[in-house]
Amino acid sequence: MRVAYLIDKKRIIFEERQIPEIKKGDDVLVRIRCVGICGSDVHYFLEGRIGDQIVKDRIILGHEASGEVVEIGENVKNLKKGDKVAIEPGISCGKCESCIKGKPNTCPNVKFLGTPPIDGAFREYIVMPESNLIKIPEGLGFEEGVLAEPLAIGIYSVKLSQIEIGDDVAILGVGPIGLSILFSVKESGAYRIFVSDLIKERLEFAKKIGADFTVDAGKENIVDIVKKMTDGRGVDISFESAGKRETFRQVIHTSRIGGKCLLVGIPAEDTVEFEAHIMRRKELKLINVRRSAFCTEIALNMIKNSKVPFKEIITHRYPFEELEEALNLVAEYRDGVIKCLVYL
Repeated sequence: MRVAYLIDKKRIIFEERQIPEIKKGDDVLVRIRCVGICGSDVHYFLEGRIGDQIVKDRIILGHEASGEVVEIGENVKNLKKGDKVAIEPGISCGKCESCIKGKPNTCPNVKFLGTPPIDGAFREYIVMPESNLIKIPEGLGFEEGVLAEPLAIGIYSVKLSQIEIGDDVAILGVGPIGLSILFSVKESGAYRIFVSDLIKERLEFAKKIGADFTVDAGKENIVDIVKKMTDGRGVDISFESAGKRETFRQVIHTSRIGGKCLLVGIPAEDTVEFEAHIMRRKELKLINVRRSAFCTEIALNMIKNSKVPFKEIITHRYPFEELEEALNLVAEYRDGVIKCLVYL
């Protein structure tokens, strides 16, 4: 099988490897068909690290993946050969305090695809436990299977926010995760939705799927817009989904007194700064979001049943052999890219 390795910053090579074998009764061999490029992939591609997660050797990137079942272990009950599946990329231990309490996303022993030292999905075949595979509903395909992973993060973020019908919401950064949050808050009954970004195409798509106010961050300040449109009150919930120094500041200033700030974006820096006196005076709730928990199947059903054209988030499609170019495209925010998928 073909495998794509990141061997240095901004350098991908392809090699041939043996197709992995099933070793456990609940193992499933999957022929990967489609993989999405995530912001975390870009961090490893450009910087070789995210915080203390450092690429010390070559690694296979990629965790937003879907494929076709080609072989199953003897104990697999709910899947068969030929099934289309979305891959849940985090293999948690199932034994620690986090797992027992229903928070496998914070499992300290999790093996997450494409996160050092665990190889990811940019390869033609992968073996995963049956519990990490979600059958793609009839009528959906491999692309929706890929989109379920980032959408699950959006859904999980909104669940953590405990949004109520009629809440005002701000989303700072509408890349794939920010748009997933937008899709989720719209489906959850948000009243007015404010979004900001630097890329025109992302703002246009945000408007298409439900944003009420779109702010070009290169020309306007979303804090000023929110304050003007809410008579100085601010929004009930503000989501930071860009991972930028400025948006970490704005998430505090767009929130109302007693509001909630959800930190979803992954910053390139090891530390970020908040204005403590503003947070204290407003008595804000800061909620960190770590991936998702049990939301992938929900995401697939939302895509299937919603009238909102979420799949149109896909703007670019590349063949496997052009993976390095695809990563550069996303890293450089070129050509109005929103979501880029790679086909194997």
